[in-house]
Amino acid sequence: MAQKVKIEEITKLATKALKKYGLDDNDINVIITHLLDEELMGKPSHGFYRLTGIMKHIRNKEVNKNQIKIDKETITSASVNGGCHIGLVVAEYATKIAIDKAKEFGICMVGANNYVGTTGAMGYYTRKIADNDLIGVVICNSRCAVAPWGGRDAILGTNPISIGIPTENEPIIVDLATSARSYGDLMLAAKENRAIPKGLVLDEKGNPSTNPNDANDGCQLPMGEHKGYALGLAIELLAGPFIGAKAGKNAVRGSDGFLVCAISSEQFVPLSQFKENANSLIEEIKNSSLAPGYSEIRLPGEESFKNYNKNKQNGIIEISDIVFEEIEELSR
Repeated sequence: MAQKVKIEEITKLATKALKKYGLDDNDINVIITHLLDEELMGKPSHGFYRLTGIMKHIRNKEVNKNQIKIDKETITSASVNGGCHIGLVVAEYATKIAIDKAKEFGICMVGANNYVGTTGAMGYYTRKIADNDLIGVVICNSRCAVAPWGGRDAILGTNPISIGIPTENEPIIVDLATSARSYGDLMLAAKENRAIPKGLVLDEKGNPSTNPNDANDGCQLPMGEHKGYALGLAIELLAGPFIGAKAGKNAVRGSDGFLVCAISSEQFVPLSQFKENANSLIEEIKNSSLAPGYSEIRLPGEESFKNYNKNKQNGIIEISDIVFEEIEELSR
């Protein structure tokens, strides 16, 4: 079951919970802004459900505060050592570097590793980049969870990829996991004791399962069979060994990687020309013929922006009863 909660109320509870463990105001703001943004977008799997895991890392004293540093840097790149700080904070730090350098030099790629816990939704960062009139590409790998196509051993991460493209209106935001379903979706289903469709996970014996807990006990499956496996493998390598992070079964907590790239269209065509041409394609898609049973053609990220605007205007989000109770307990 879910309940409607005022944004002000949930923000206050989450802030109170994080303050208990000595996080500074900037870190708290980064964490809550990210989680709230995903709730507003209608993506609870990457929203306040994640706060419990973040708090667990802090309580277990796995987190070092204010230890983020740049190990290596050029005018168009940076290698960020997260210093065992919270993943959301480290990813935000890396993204800001990418944006600032791309604005000045046209392009920037930043790799980050050695952080604790989730880096959140990749689309959150590409929206930030696109809002700065830059093209954003963001990927990350994670602990082993997904079997290669044809296997049943969890070796790859869920390895999401997001691409953000500015337009004359809302940006185009492509954001997807290379697993058949995001890990957050599966764990939220487990928390709410919901069965999942077949084709998402295998149990520990390699049999198809509808139990979301088998994402941990068995393995997840790649999206699109061999195609998702191929894309997930490429991301595993680029967000792992390419930036000094680990991959496969070696990518235990804190050793995975986050890679962000920001690019200015001005290197090729003026921004206004790019947006105008992009808009022409968008209008062509929107005005094209509908397939039977469909009432509209939606763009990547369009539904999320509609949810965001509606929820923001109402000042309310819908949150799982279990998740809300956990946050209330944490704040005590």
